[in-house]
Amino acid sequence: MSVADDTGLQQAAEPALEPPFAELYAASRAQEFGFTPGQFLALLQEVAAKHGSDAKLEDHCGTLRVEDLVLARACAAGNDRAWQVFMLRFREKLYDVARQITREDSSGRELADCVYADLYGTKLRDGERVSKLVSYSGRGSLDGWLRTVLAQDFVNTYRKQKRLVSLDEESEEGAQFAAPEPENVAPADPALARATD
Repeated sequence: MSVADDTGLQQAAEPALEPPFAELYAASRAQEFGFTPGQFLALLQEVAAKHGSDAKLEDHCGTLRVEDLVLARACAAGNDRAWQVFMLRFREKLYDVARQITREDSSGRELADCVYADLYGTKLRDGERVSKLVSYSGRGSLDGWLRTVLAQDFVNTYRKQKRLVSLDEESEEGAQFAAPEPENVAPADPALARATD
């Protein structure tokens, strides 16, 4: 079966989704972000397979935050409309959470901006943009997932900075650095040891 579009070209019509999936498709705003019903169903199947759900697909999907999932995947794909919605919903929240985590305004903004870069996908792998949003599975709220990402990024940054120790600062604080203990090496020949004693 084929359908003529506005240009008069024939396109294959996509099969309609079954009722529970059609309702999820409408509720998720997937069409607004450029997902066809087939792509939406494939996304749900991918998420269910990734998490090894033994439940039927429709039961598993009933537990997902499909609107958040579709928004995250659309952003990861670079959909401009999705990014506009994302920024309206989460920009100020992320700055607020980052400030709470770092306890400082400038550090909080820096942390949130770094996370935004990772979410947008400024890193490339095999010539493809890699977005952290692809790892969001819809099992919890996107808001909670973003808070977790911020907190983990802060911990990773802290760990990197903690490894860098200034020897000058340590010595000013009274730290003394002991020389390493020499290793006891047994002489190669016991006769040589007796002769030197």
